[in-house]
Amino acid sequence: MSNSAQGYGKVAIVLHWLIAVVMIGMICLGLYINKNEAYHLMSTHKSVGILIFVFVVWRLLLRLLKGFLPALGSTSTFQQILSRLVHWILLLGTVLFPLSGMVMSAMGGRGLQVFGTEIFPMNMLNGRPAAINEDVSEMAANIHELLVPIMIAAIALHILGVIYHQFIVKDNTLSRMLGCTKCHK
Repeated sequence: MSNSAQGYGKVAIVLHWLIAVVMIGMICLGLYINKNEAYHLMSTHKSVGILIFVFVVWRLLLRLLKGFLPALGSTSTFQQILSRLVHWILLLGTVLFPLSGMVMSAMGGRGLQVFGTEIFPMNMLNGRPAAINEDVSEMAANIHELLVPIMIAAIALHILGVIYHQFIVKDNTLSRMLGCTKCHK
């Protein structure tokens, strides 16, 4: 089933919810790691980030190839602009979050591993990780950190928009993203 004006296809729905749940979980895990200095969880954070990046790229390619259906319907121009802006922030954020994390780790000399499987080796100097490009690693770290409040705000606006459309406008926005085009009619 592919996207149509009535709803999204099964692949789009699964990718949406998988990425949404994992990204929210990763933001929470990252905040937890930083607040509690729980650095023993960092390898899990990095591994999940690398894996979700594959699904993010897949979703982005589908969105670019198949478009951004279904249409926004009869909403005001302001709501349409805000909706498009929030969706683009979420799409870009889901790409930039894992990408900046991977660049930060790799250029910081810490390499890239997915649950112990090496993808990009550590850069070792005198038995310690040594930055490959500290400036690039720092820039990626700054992007990664800057994305946290931006993505939290965009996710909150997205959820509020869904609630508004589902229960006030009653255009079945949530129902369509749950794959239920006949719900609540």
